[in-house]
Amino acid sequence: MTSVEKRMRSRLDRFLSYHDPRTGLSFMDSDFDTRRTAASHAGDPIDDESHANGDAPAPGPSESTAATPWQGLMAALRMMFPVGRFGSDLPTNAYGICIHWIVPLGLIVGLAWAGLFRMSWRVFGETGSLRPVPALAIVLLDCCFTGTFLILGFARTVDNLTGSTPAMRPLNRSAPFSQIASLALCLMILTEFILILSIRPETPWWPSTGWRSKFNWLYPAPIYRPLILAPLWGRWGIIVAACVGRTGRDAEPKVRAFVASTRPLHLLTHAILPLVLSVIYCAKGGNYFVGLKLGLLVFGVTYMASVIMARRGEGQTRCSLHAAAQIAQIASLAVHRALWSEIHG
Repeated sequence: MTSVEKRMRSRLDRFLSYHDPRTGLSFMDSDFDTRRTAASHAGDPIDDESHANGDAPAPGPSESTAATPWQGLMAALRMMFPVGRFGSDLPTNAYGICIHWIVPLGLIVGLAWAGLFRMSWRVFGETGSLRPVPALAIVLLDCCFTGTFLILGFARTVDNLTGSTPAMRPLNRSAPFSQIASLALCLMILTEFILILSIRPETPWWPSTGWRSKFNWLYPAPIYRPLILAPLWGRWGIIVAACVGRTGRDAEPKVRAFVASTRPLHLLTHAILPLVLSVIYCAKGGNYFVGLKLGLLVFGVTYMASVIMARRGEGQTRCSLHAAAQIAQIASLAVHRALWSEIHG
């Protein structure tokens, strides 16, 4: 080997072993290695032994196996509540099946609201004809646990959409809220408190005849019924927003998986539970149209808000999905209060 060939071979070896100080990648880690590129794009670790033998790496758990219902439940809990990242990491496709748990979790939240309201009412009583302490207890529970992501997602969405070019602004979840977003956050919490405070303890009623009388054990006192319905409609609002538009450029992979798996059929099937409960809870005189009207109004408000957020932000993000849920929850309380005379008249 001549001296010229030695110098060229040395330069080639230095080029192949060069590491980019910004990314930490070398030439052999780049897109020229097709097997490594396919695995890295799939988010799977590289099997060094199979790579050395010339075999394609085995797909990771997120690609080779379907997510279990338990993983779907854990994904729904992580998506809806600030439970932290306990346990092992979940595959991305677990967020594609967590849609089946969203509305049932809303029912559990509604039952928790009703139980806390009843307990606080018994302990602290009333002030005049109002129940400020039970209403405050519900708002605190919602802000601290059951609706933390919802109310913060609403404020973050307002912060992002009130800018001059929201579609071009990066979504920075750690940045402080703007003044407009902070004001919207306070107004949303205050509105929820006032709506819960305005619920009146009407005379309890249950169907005396007909097929509904066989389900009287499902009828709580009228004062608890809007507390059960509001979280149900709120969680269903996430499905409404997921069916509107596409995901934004700042959407996380799990949000993309959730939106991609949502179909209009899911929107209809998961509306059965809140719609049926609304119909039977609002049909004191046998007029089932009152509950249907409540559901249609909640859907209309949530749909319009989701369209505005999707068009203004050029796609849905996790924050906009939670914002839609918060809007649907408040809309349920507001519409129930507006139809109070028809429901209990």
